[in-house]
Amino acid sequence: MKMKIVLWSVVSILIVGVAGWLYLRARRPQVITFDSGDKLVLLGVDYGKRHAPPGVKPPAATSTNATIRPRLGRNGTFTTADDALVVWIRQEHGPNQYMNCQYYLYDSAGTACVGNSGMNFGNRNRQMSNEVVAVQFNAFPRRERNFVLRVQKYGPQGPEVTDSKFIIRNPARGSFSAWTPAALPVTQDDEDLSVTLTKLVAGADMPYQRNQDDANDAMNKGVQATFQVQRNGKTVTDWQPVSIITSDATGNSVNGWVNQNNWQDNNDAVVYQYGLWATEPAWKLRCEFSQQADFAANELWSVANIPLQPGLQQEMWNYGNNRRNTATNVPVAETELNGFHLKILPAKQFTDVSPNSQPAGLFQIQTTPSLPEGWHLTLVKLTDDQTNDVGNWNYGTMGNGTGTTMRFGLRDINGATNLNVTIAVHKSRFVEFTVKPDKAIAAAAQ
Repeated sequence: MKMKIVLWSVVSILIVGVAGWLYLRARRPQVITFDSGDKLVLLGVDYGKRHAPPGVKPPAATSTNATIRPRLGRNGTFTTADDALVVWIRQEHGPNQYMNCQYYLYDSAGTACVGNSGMNFGNRNRQMSNEVVAVQFNAFPRRERNFVLRVQKYGPQGPEVTDSKFIIRNPARGSFSAWTPAALPVTQDDEDLSVTLTKLVAGADMPYQRNQDDANDAMNKGVQATFQVQRNGKTVTDWQPVSIITSDATGNSVNGWVNQNNWQDNNDAVVYQYGLWATEPAWKLRCEFSQQADFAANELWSVANIPLQPGLQQEMWNYGNNRRNTATNVPVAETELNGFHLKILPAKQFTDVSPNSQPAGLFQIQTTPSLPEGWHLTLVKLTDDQTNDVGNWNYGTMGNGTGTTMRFGLRDINGATNLNVTIAVHKSRFVEFTVKPDKAIAAAAQ
């Protein structure tokens, strides 16, 4: 009898000990360590519209017309207009340094992933070699119990992806409806444009690889969609998709930017990133098609003999000072085109760069009001005073509240004194498809 009591006592102690060990292990924070010694510590996860670092009271509810861009408050708190998943992470690094990380959220099987939609910095303390960051996702595998967060760190030795990963319990798991897909091919129209989707493949190879050590990693994969396009009943190849928003019945939505267009036999096979998880019964694709050439006369504006003036490279970025410096920003030409007021500013040739530096100059166009969604300004043709084509890069837009300034970097302008330009202001077309994606062979083999 005494022996049984002793045995039960030993067993009870072991059970309590194992339970305690499991509890402590569950409470131990997950950590990712890089070759440099930098660390990431998972602090917590929240889901909803109000977000706060662990241990900090969430912000008060905001009005229903809150802006989509998160507003950072005290102690790193912020609100989002829509429900979002936020992962709170402490970044530990050397003093007075900065960790440049890209976060990718996978399903548990690793078949697909999405990149973080934005990072909002919380409690910064670089002098103490750490900072708390909030990594926001508007899409994640909502039907799954757990999902995986992997990190790619950029440093002097190049990008690094560790085998370590964070395992996150889904805070928004529930039952969701299912969409019914249409059979391919399927055709949708917007005004004079008719678009047929003939093929959709998830897990397609991208033209570049983020993870050089694993070609089949989902961060290297995208979506391939094949289209046929007609305008006014005639097949055209000068209309191409420029963005594709992919959504599903669980509430996920990601904006995929088109990285590649391959035209063959009037079929445009485009590759974009990101898509969603192909286990869903259907995806909804909202595709924006934009014209690339052969614009109508009422969409075009041509201006000759735009003076090329001396300037400084900082004018490319220092928009605020440029706006106040009215002496150098007097428009050389103005017009009304498709309901927008356009101004061309004097072109600049940088005097503070070496002769072979690129860009070598700056060309700017102002639009008032700013172009809304679905409208584009395209630089159709740009030549110098000798009718040579001038290479250029679109450096994006900068706004002042009432309008937008588009900036183009110039190259190969040595010896030029004037520029000639043709600009198009044109409207996109939008079509939607609800379809089931096929899985690429490489993705299915993972």
